[in-house]
Amino acid sequence: MTNELLSLIVGYLACGHIAEERYLTPQEVQYCSVIYQEIKLAFVPGVDPRVYLELSPKEQHAVNKEGFIAFYTWRQDNPDTIAFLERVARGEIELGQAG
Repeated sequence: MTNELLSLIVGYLACGHIAEERYLTPQEVQYCSVIYQEIKLAFVPGVDPRVYLELSPKEQHAVNKEGFIAFYTWRQDNPDTIAFLERVARGEIELGQAG
């Protein structure tokens, strides 16, 4: 897993923490949606944002579902990593620190 993907996941988790405290602004909603889409695509081999945009709506739906399931499964299979990334998202530690 790349540092870029881990950083995206931290951003996604931070969006969730912010949303628990207050309503997100429209710009934040858009930003958080983009992050989540990039994460899902990262879990689908061979599909990046450019490729995704070229897919039919039916294919995009299938890719979204595949990415969602793969990311969800990864989260379930890696609770220690998620706990660490949650701490990063809350600003308690930095991504480069050992858990």
